Amino acid sequence: MNILITGGTGFIGHHLVPALLDKGHAIYILTRQDDKVDSGNVHYIKWLDGSLPNLDGIAIDVCINLAGAGIADKRWTEKRKQVILNSRVEATTELVRIIHHLKLKPHVLINASAIGVYPTAQTTFFLDTEEHAAADNFLAETVISWEKVARSSGIRTVFTRFGLILGRDGGSLPLLTKQFAFLIGGPLGDGDQWYSWIHIDDVVAAILFIMTNDRMEGAINITAPHPLQQKKFAELLGHAMNRPAKVATPASMIRLVMGERAMIVLEGQRVYPQKLLNQNFTFIFPQIEDALADLIQE
Repeated sequence: MNILITGGTGFIGHHLVPALLDKGHAIYILTRQDDKVDSGNVHYIKWLDGSLPNLDGIAIDVCINLAGAGIADKRWTEKRKQVILNSRVEATTELVRIIHHLKLKPHVLINASAIGVYPTAQTTFFLDTEEHAAADNFLAETVISWEKVARSSGIRTVFTRFGLILGRDGGSLPLLTKQFAFLIGGPLGDGDQWYSWIHIDDVVAAILFIMTNDRMEGAINITAPHPLQQKKFAELLGHAMNRPAKVATPASMIRLVMGERAMIVLEGQRVYPQKLLNQNFTFIFPQIEDALADLIQE
C-alpha cells in the first residue's frame, strides 16, 4: 500500500516507518524540510507552504497524521501552548484538504490523539466504547480541537488516543528515568495518580492493526491493558534500573520546575483499550515489568 504520513520523522514515525517498510509498503512523508532525500521506498514531499503537495499518479491508501510540536519538552508558556495547539490543528486541516482533493480517497485516516482528553480520576475506568465528558484543561482542549478537524475527512477516521508511550529514544520514559540516574527516584507527588502506559512496539503494532481492520473507527485507546498507579510504576522502574525508589518528590517542587505541564506526571487517567481487545489485538508487552525489562538497559 501507499502510506502518506505527517510527522514521520518524529519519535513514533522513527519506529513506524521501518515497520511499514518491512511489510512492503511505500511511504510518502510530508515534510517542511528541504534537505530530505528519497531513499528506497521512502519518499519526502514538501508541504505546508500554502500549496497542495504533488501527489499526481500516487494512489494513497492510508493517511497517518502524527504531526505536532512536542508536549513535554518545553515549559507551557502561553506562546508555547499556542504552538502546541496550532501545530496540530494546522497540520490536520491541511491533511484533510489533501484528502478532499484526492480523486481516489484513502481507506482510512489514522489521526494521533491523547488520553489527556479524559478527566483525572482515581476510580473511573475510561473505555473507548463509551462517551465520556472531557477534562477542563489545556490538553483536553487541544485534543478536542485536533479531533474535530480530523472528523471532517469524509473517510474512515480513527483517533489513536495514546497513553504514556515508553521508548528508549523518546516518549515519557527518558523524563521519568532522570531522577533515578541521580539516586533520587521515587513517587512523584502522592503517587496515587494512574499511569496508562504503552510500549512503543505496541503503538506501532496497533497502528498496523488499525490500518487493515475496517471495524476500527472513532476514538481508540492506545494503552496497555494493565495501567498502574505512579508509586507502583516508580517502584518497578527503580527495580528495572537497579536504583532505589524511596525518595518522593513533592508535587509543589515538580510544579515549580515544570509549571503547568507538571500535570503530565502528576495527574493521570485509568484507561482501558476496550476496542483493541474486542478485535482480539494481541499486545507484545501487556505487563509493565516486561516492558521495562525490554527498555531499560544498564
